[in-house]
Amino acid sequence: MAIFQNLQEEDIEWRAPWLLSDEILYRCGDFDWVPLLRIWGAVGCATLLVLRQYSSMQFVPVTQGLAECEFSYRGDGYRKRVHEMVSAWSHTRRMKRLAVGLMTTPEYSEWWVKRINDNVSGPSQENSQSIEEHFACCPF
Repeated sequence: MAIFQNLQEEDIEWRAPWLLSDEILYRCGDFDWVPLLRIWGAVGCATLLVLRQYSSMQFVPVTQGLAECEFSYRGDGYRKRVHEMVSAWSHTRRMKRLAVGLMTTPEYSEWWVKRINDNVSGPSQENSQSIEEHFACCPF
């Protein structure tokens, strides 16, 4: 885990260049994200959260309401929600990939620093190793 905490942005290759599409599907209907219907329920996919994987500039996307997009196919009103999502797919919006020098906007960098992520503890300088030191002990 320590090796990941010391990674810099330039240490990561986000995606193979030959897999990049010219357009990014980012919105369906009135949803600010892409609703995906799965076998047991639905979930929202915010492709604007991962623009760097498309070699595009990353900015802070709209995610309000994204959590409410996830539901299972049971209970009251799920059929109406499924119908809304299916209808939304007839009105998709795509954007051209914007390849630029800097991969993040200043606003995104500020948001990223302030974000709350309970899954990953903050970087620790004690017992930290560079990637080279970490892999030096591993025979190939």
